[in-house]
Amino acid sequence: MTSRPRLLVASAVASALLLSACGSSSDEPRATDGSGTCETADEAVVDDIMDTARTNFQDGDSITDHFELVKAATGPIPESKRKYGAAELMVLLVSVYVQDPDVPSDLQGIQGPVYVVLDADGQPLGPLGTYSQPFFDIQPPSDPGWTAWADGIDKSDVAYDLVRCIDPD
Repeated sequence: MTSRPRLLVASAVASALLLSACGSSSDEPRATDGSGTCETADEAVVDDIMDTARTNFQDGDSITDHFELVKAATGPIPESKRKYGAAELMVLLVSVYVQDPDVPSDLQGIQGPVYVVLDADGQPLGPLGTYSQPFFDIQPPSDPGWTAWADGIDKSDVAYDLVRCIDPD
């Protein structure tokens, strides 16, 4: 594989984690607009989720070496959107490190959000949406409607508002 396709693969991994969000910097999660809330994520649950992060997996010639947690927050999923026992959404801002000599150094440690759906007890149900599922060894519910539901939540205001809680900019 030439360096261009390798760079594209590495860029795809990095851009899968990028999401543009507005807001000011803060060390504490913040509510976005009064309609939702952001709470600091339970450290034990975050640790359990990060322990399931897939490392050393290959995508083309690029190997995702590891993820590092930057910040995490949770927020409720509106009751009208809850299914499959889902009650909360957790967003984890992670830095991604890729092994590939053709990946520019400025792509190493790129930060992006990944989401995990939590049940009413705060336990992980599964990664949320197309961009988060490949990064964790957490099996989502086997119901055939899960993927469509999760993709809908992933692209909703719920997810967008929650990422603003951990936005470093």
